[in-house]
Amino acid sequence: MKFPGQHEGERIEFLVRKHWVMDIKIAVVTLMLCVIPAMMLLSAFIAYWPDFFNQSRTVMTLAFLVYLLYALLIIYIKWLNEELDLIIVTNKRVINLDQVAFMERTVSESTLGQIQDVKGIEKGILSTLLHYGNLEIHTASHKRVFFIENINDPFDIARKLLEVRNKALNNK
Repeated sequence: MKFPGQHEGERIEFLVRKHWVMDIKIAVVTLMLCVIPAMMLLSAFIAYWPDFFNQSRTVMTLAFLVYLLYALLIIYIKWLNEELDLIIVTNKRVINLDQVAFMERTVSESTLGQIQDVKGIEKGILSTLLHYGNLEIHTASHKRVFFIENINDPFDIARKLLEVRNKALNNK
């Protein structure tokens, strides 16, 4: 697998992405913002079917459809922001791709030799049961802390990252 800006002789050791729980959270938001109001509108149509073509009902329907499109756009942007967060660990460096907002992205990198500390964090019952949490990478580079939230098995990822760093330092 290749990525833009990859150096010669550099190979990807592993990728760090968000846990699937984030997809569940977005699905719940979708349910609350889209499906429940749609069911309420449908029940209103059934209750008042003879007056369906009344001008006020048509305006209400158009307003609801505009609301639905707006809600779907917001949900898509939220999903995109979660899906595009990524940390690439290679045999030479760590690259943090952070999707801050819809049209805002930051890319930070640090060599493996600059990594000082890696910390996995699991907080709460659900996080502990499903083994997801946050990862903090403290470095001596310009951006001192790389942080990604809600990743799968942060302790294992932290251990793997330290192993890759130690291997890179021993090969120098």
